[in-house]
Amino acid sequence: MKIKAELKEISSGVYALIQHRGEWFVNNAGLIVGENFSIVVDSLANEKRARNFIQKIEEVTKKPIRFLINTHGHGDHVWTNHMFKAIAICHENCREDTMNAFPEIYSSLFPDFDFSGAKITPQEITFNEKMKIHCDDMAIELLHFATAHTTGDIAVYLPKKKIVFCGDLLFSKPCTPFAMFGSISGSIEALKKLYDLDADIYVPGHGNVAGKEEILESIEYFRFVQRGAKKTFEKGMDLYEAIKSVELDKYLNWFEAERIAGNLARAYSEITGQSFDVLEVTRLMFELAKKLNSGEQLQS
Repeated sequence: MKIKAELKEISSGVYALIQHRGEWFVNNAGLIVGENFSIVVDSLANEKRARNFIQKIEEVTKKPIRFLINTHGHGDHVWTNHMFKAIAICHENCREDTMNAFPEIYSSLFPDFDFSGAKITPQEITFNEKMKIHCDDMAIELLHFATAHTTGDIAVYLPKKKIVFCGDLLFSKPCTPFAMFGSISGSIEALKKLYDLDADIYVPGHGNVAGKEEILESIEYFRFVQRGAKKTFEKGMDLYEAIKSVELDKYLNWFEAERIAGNLARAYSEITGQSFDVLEVTRLMFELAKKLNSGEQLQS
């Protein structure tokens, strides 16, 4: 699949790499250019995309890349860290996730995706709650809120510019949010904290550059998941019955709507306190994707 990638200058010296349309493994990234060095936010899923990103960076600046900030440890955000030749920074849990994001596992689940050049490169610097980088007269705040999309998400906040690189804390509409490996309630709380920041521009991990409205849309989606899980649980359905009888309502035509399966699994886990079979939920998610892509009516 040919992916369109655009490096947008969203403020003087600050750029967002937007990869359309934001589906599986098609993440966004960022670039911050200072007087003496530049900073990259997230790497990409394979060598071809990373080389394209690096070429676009070289078209706008000759400043060396000193730091690479990873917003979390999922492969599409870390697999080409090695290509940027920079000191990598992330949350402590993100580093652990990075070391377990084996491309071979994902290549068996997504056989049509090009994983060439993807490799594990652990970060050199980690932190727990917050960290600050100074680039000229601009402070760049790295903020960890709580378990949300993963246990190691951070937001990259530029107060002076009123910009936040959100990683996968935010999927902007119509990209379906995903919290199977994190927390539904935690995602809502993290999104509220993003909303409360003094910011106007939010760069999501997937989807187009957003504002506060898209944060509210994402919160409402996760509340929809919570309501659906509560409804089916109170009907006596187990998780797998709930997934097979899911109703997507207005989210039916959102990109990767099948993520509802993983989100329901996490919501059920939060209700019951019990774990779930990740491989089985993933299988059901792919099964749901086939139904959605074929236009087949979902069971109600």
